[in-house]
Amino acid sequence: MHLLRPQLDEKAKLLAKKLFAAPSSSKVSVIVDHLIKLQELFSKQYKLQQRIGYCDNELVYVIYQVITIYFDLTKLNIQAKSEAIYSELVKTIRARDYEFQEIAKGLVDDTADPLQTRLNSLMGKSSSPSLNGNENVNGGKHTNHKSFYKILVLPAELKELMDKNSVLIIDYRPVKNYENNHIKYQHLVNIDPEIVINLPNDAHDTDLEDQLRPRIPYLQFQHFQERHKYQQVVIYDYKYGAMGQDRFQGIYNELETENPAKYPFDKLVNILFFQNKYISSSLKLMPSYLTGGVYNWYQQFGEELLERLRDVNAISNGNEVVNGKKYTLSFSDYLSTSNKDSNPPRQEHYPNSHPVFEPSATKPALPKKEPLIASSTIGMQPYTPSLRNGHNNGQSNGNMKISTDSAKKSGTIQLAQAKANNQSSKSALLEEFSTGLVNLGNSCYLNSVVQCLTAAPDLTSFFVPSITYNDTDSYKQHINVNNKLGTQGKLTMGFVELILNMLKNDGKLFSPSKFKQIAGALSPGRQFATYDQQDCVEFLDFLLDGLHEDLNQFAVSDPKEKQRIMELTPEQEHAREVLPVRLASTIEWERYLKLNFSIIVDKFQGQYLSQLKCLECKFTSTSYNAFSILSLPIPEKLGRGSNQTVTLNDCLEEFITTELLDEDNKWHCPRCKKLTKSTKRIAITRLPQILILYFKRFKLHESNQLFRKLETFVTYPVTEVLDLTKYWSDIGTTLSDASLENRMTPEEEQQRLKNLPVRNQVPPFKYKLFAVANHFGNLTTGHYTAYVYKKDRKGVKNWCYFEDSRVTKNVSPSQVMNKNAYCLFFRRV
Repeated sequence: MHLLRPQLDEKAKLLAKKLFAAPSSSKVSVIVDHLIKLQELFSKQYKLQQRIGYCDNELVYVIYQVITIYFDLTKLNIQAKSEAIYSELVKTIRARDYEFQEIAKGLVDDTADPLQTRLNSLMGKSSSPSLNGNENVNGGKHTNHKSFYKILVLPAELKELMDKNSVLIIDYRPVKNYENNHIKYQHLVNIDPEIVINLPNDAHDTDLEDQLRPRIPYLQFQHFQERHKYQQVVIYDYKYGAMGQDRFQGIYNELETENPAKYPFDKLVNILFFQNKYISSSLKLMPSYLTGGVYNWYQQFGEELLERLRDVNAISNGNEVVNGKKYTLSFSDYLSTSNKDSNPPRQEHYPNSHPVFEPSATKPALPKKEPLIASSTIGMQPYTPSLRNGHNNGQSNGNMKISTDSAKKSGTIQLAQAKANNQSSKSALLEEFSTGLVNLGNSCYLNSVVQCLTAAPDLTSFFVPSITYNDTDSYKQHINVNNKLGTQGKLTMGFVELILNMLKNDGKLFSPSKFKQIAGALSPGRQFATYDQQDCVEFLDFLLDGLHEDLNQFAVSDPKEKQRIMELTPEQEHAREVLPVRLASTIEWERYLKLNFSIIVDKFQGQYLSQLKCLECKFTSTSYNAFSILSLPIPEKLGRGSNQTVTLNDCLEEFITTELLDEDNKWHCPRCKKLTKSTKRIAITRLPQILILYFKRFKLHESNQLFRKLETFVTYPVTEVLDLTKYWSDIGTTLSDASLENRMTPEEEQQRLKNLPVRNQVPPFKYKLFAVANHFGNLTTGHYTAYVYKKDRKGVKNWCYFEDSRVTKNVSPSQVMNKNAYCLFFRRV
């Protein structure tokens, strides 16, 4: 609804009189301050009008009228106090008169003939011309805009826009708050302010798009991509702006509030409206904001037009709190949840117990407590950047304090000003170091795995900064000492100590004897304690699993509780069988996360489904399985001899090929209650950030029941991108034989998925190779080496070849592609 001039004049009079009656207006200094602030508000909107061709005309009109009326009411007091100030105010207010007349032209014309207005409307004409007619503004970017733009909208006005489906709403709050409650509307996108804050000031709208892609539900991301198609974009937070149904009340609040809240949407609006990379993505109007936020919305409409995300735990038949801990919705939640006590977040409430959590201005400091596991039990040496080559070239570091006694006894270096170290230098060091590892006797399997795994900054950056700089966000806070499946942090701390010592000995050699002792003692049956030949993939699997269990926030030791969470009833199993794959996969993943959440799960783990189908009764049984390492079969082509060559895609196709289970491999069908001829089908349902692929080179020979090694040359992309998007199960994928009328439509599936976390599952899924573990020899005797993509001191990336203590730099990519490749490490790009 748009107001006529008499209505706006009345609003201005009421505001000016209210301002004049305020106790603060008894002081001339306050009066002058009010008049200056009002002119600043007016000037800001006028400059906007000059820049883009329109502004909030009604708001600016009221501001100017408040200025003139309030000045008339207070001018005698000002003049009595200072003639000079009075004269200056008269001059500045008069200077605004021309600007005011320009703004007033865009208001609703209350003198127009109502019959003519109705006739124009029927003929498709507008009786209210745009501010610029048909002129282009800013080189044609924003054209032919009407003068009815409002920078702030009331709940009732937003509701009217929603009823027409003509508005895109942005909930500009942390994910937790959005999930707790938000405006009930299909075309709504949640943008966490932290994402915008962390973008550079000159970021484009496409940069924000890239950040949102893996973080928000697929349907929301589609809405955001189509933001330019909506007539208007409206942003809201918790309660910024004036409450109630009078949007002009904000003028009074701005002046009379001691510390008025800063406009929180500036950077977001700049990115969305002024910093478009492509003209085609330009918004039709500058974004507005909902005055009073979601709190004001609730005050006006109550619970009916608010929505909470459906509890994913209700879908999978569990509880939100697992083992006394809140269910984790993202890895950032994991980082903020530790086994240490911390200050509780500030909590705000709606009436009738509608809690909304809003972030405080500064992060609460964690109380200093003793670490769960003393670093002395491992003998950890904090890494010092100035000593990365083992010496300091005779130069002292003003930021470093060395304890002479401790240095003499243990060589431990202590940093006095850890926080002063530059974050970018830490990141560079993690990608640059190249340290040879001593072979302790058939320990090349361990050395090759360590070289490959420490080349993943997603993992090392989680461990190293906290230990290096003794930060309160130490990874040790996440060690779950009560998890019986873990090592109480011993394996993790040993691994981190190894990383730090490799950093310290960059360019030299280091003996991993201590880490091997720890890993050997903790491995099942002390498998890795001996000096026998071992399989590097088995060790990699042991290491990743051990790190996960050490850092697992949701491990459950009670078998009955674990069974209650993981097992489904027959009815639930049947319901899952007919669900579309994308939805069933997501539900199963959320159920899996109730018992498993760590950096290993978040970065390294994916999921595949395995479906068994009876060919007699058509009964199916589908399981969804997490993986850290994907084992790929190598297809054997007839008539090619021992010099066969296949591609990585051939291996992937072989992995998902439907297998016939017959003869000795028949499946026991639960419905037929007998062994039946069946099929087994595998499909990849979730892809991780770090993808590890392992070639099954050792195969049991049918004639002599001995293992033989497949020497097949598997080619794989070294410099090119590996695109696995086609292997990922998208919305609409189904495996069931349910009749079409009983199947869930893709639209219904999308609607359900929007209430579940995305967790990086947004296509495309493209990867770049960063490490290769190679195996030479056979099952009983052999040797492991590694190719790793590293930065040099100039920041240029090149391939390095690690053969235990020997390190060869600047290796050609053609050498990296080799027939001895055993395990490939890819990072999503």
